[in-house]
Amino acid sequence: MKHWKNWLPPILTSLVVLALALLPQRLSALRDKTLTGAIHTEELPSDSNFPAKPPELARRLQLLAQYVDFPDTLTIIGQDPSDSVLAENTERAQEELTALTEAKVLPENSDFDSIELFASKVYLRDQSDLSSAGFVNLSGYDQSPREYPSLVLDDETGLLVKLEIIWTRKDSLDPAAMGEAFLERLGLEYQLTGCSNSSAACFRLLKVPVLYWVTADRYTLRIEPQLDWESIISTGSLPGSQAIATDSDITGQQRTIGFSDGKRSLADTPPQVNRRQAQKTEMMPF
Repeated sequence: MKHWKNWLPPILTSLVVLALALLPQRLSALRDKTLTGAIHTEELPSDSNFPAKPPELARRLQLLAQYVDFPDTLTIIGQDPSDSVLAENTERAQEELTALTEAKVLPENSDFDSIELFASKVYLRDQSDLSSAGFVNLSGYDQSPREYPSLVLDDETGLLVKLEIIWTRKDSLDPAAMGEAFLERLGLEYQLTGCSNSSAACFRLLKVPVLYWVTADRYTLRIEPQLDWESIISTGSLPGSQAIATDSDITGQQRTIGFSDGKRSLADTPPQVNRRQAQKTEMMPF
C-alpha cells in the first residue's frame, strides 16, 4: 500500500502532462476535420465590382480581338479540357460548320463529317472594367478533302466567332456576302466599309472598336475580328491601358494603299496585306 502511495503522484503528474501535450492537438485535428469537411459560403458585397455575367457578345469579341492584336491589356488563363468536354466542343464545332454551310457562309459542297479536332480553352479578362470572356480554340484536319480548319467558339453561346480554313477550292467566293451572312447569324450590328473586292471584305462593328475581316481565295478562308485602330487612335485609348498605335508612315495623315477598286486607308488594310503592330508608349490603368 505504501508503495502505491509513493508511485501515485508521479503517475498522476505524468498523465496530466501527457494530456496537456496530446489533447490540444487532438482537439485541433477534430476542429480542422469539421471545418474542411463542410462547404462554406460568404455573401458577396455589392461593392465588390465582380461581374455577375459576361458582357454582351460584341464586347466579348473585342476581348478576342485584344487577345490577338494587343494581349498585354488582358489577364489570360489557358485550360486543357477533359475528354468529355473535348468531345462536346468537337461536336459543337461540327454543328457550327454545318450551320455555316446552310447559312451560305461556307460553300454548299462543304463536308466536315470526318474532321478531327483538338481543343483548348482560354479565359480573358480586362482589369479596367472586369469584363471577361471564355473561348474554345479548335484546330485539326480533314483527310478526305485535305482541309485544315482553325476555329474559335464563344464559350457563352457556343457560336463560331472566328475561323480559318486552309483548303484547295475552285468555287467562286464572295467575301462580302459571306461576311454579311456570318455577322447576321451572330446578331451583330455592322456596316460594310468601302474596301471590298473579289478576295476581301471588311465590316465595322457599330458598338465596339472592332473590324471583322473576311478574306477568301482558292487556298484560304479567314473570318476574324481585329481591333479597329482608326477608332482607337481617334479616342486615344484602349480598354485596360493608354496606348497609341504608331507607324513609320503615319504623320498625322492616313496612309493609302492602292487596289484595283481604288484606295483604302491603313486602318482598312486586310490582314494578309498589312498587319500593323501597335507599340505601347505607356501602360497606365484607367
